[in-house]
Amino acid sequence: MNEDTTKARILEAARQLFVENGFSGTSMGKVAKLAIVNHSLIYHHFLNKEGLWIAVKESIVKKASGQEGVLPSLTLSFKEFLHALLTRSLEFYRKNPDIAKLILWQRIEHRQPNPIGLTKSEIAKEWLRAFDHYQSIGEMDKNHKSEFILTMITSLSSSAALDPNVFIETPESREAYINFCTQVLIQGLAPKPF
Repeated sequence: MNEDTTKARILEAARQLFVENGFSGTSMGKVAKLAIVNHSLIYHHFLNKEGLWIAVKESIVKKASGQEGVLPSLTLSFKEFLHALLTRSLEFYRKNPDIAKLILWQRIEHRQPNPIGLTKSEIAKEWLRAFDHYQSIGEMDKNHKSEFILTMITSLSSSAALDPNVFIETPESREAYINFCTQVLIQGLAPKPF
């Protein structure tokens, strides 16, 4: 078995266990047993359990984003960027229920000594850099923390996609929801006149 195959087996086993048992309920030993690999191989590929948790979430996002990339182009206006970001996010959560379960576990287990929060992943760092970009070109108020914006947008899209919101079941109602969120975010995040 080559290294890529071993890493993929570890990620898939960890994904299954994290989804079913959460971070606290999953041991590295259980991951090794399910992946049918030596326990030490997990640490060869991943620094620790937190690193494995983050890698599982990132692998779901990377598989889902495909050719399109994780983020819309930064050449778009901030309004167009937000609209595209909300659209992609909403569809992502609707099509990837495992990530929803991981997020729910993360919320339940938020009191861990080593938080496993949203802003630790490489993908989240891309979002933060995008918000910093729009702040630097003056399309977004510089006084807003990028981490707050990331959390807000993730919450808007994940809760709409995961909760049984019958008012956004049709493509037309989803588009209306995305337009509403985009408009409210633009109003709230726009630079304030002096």
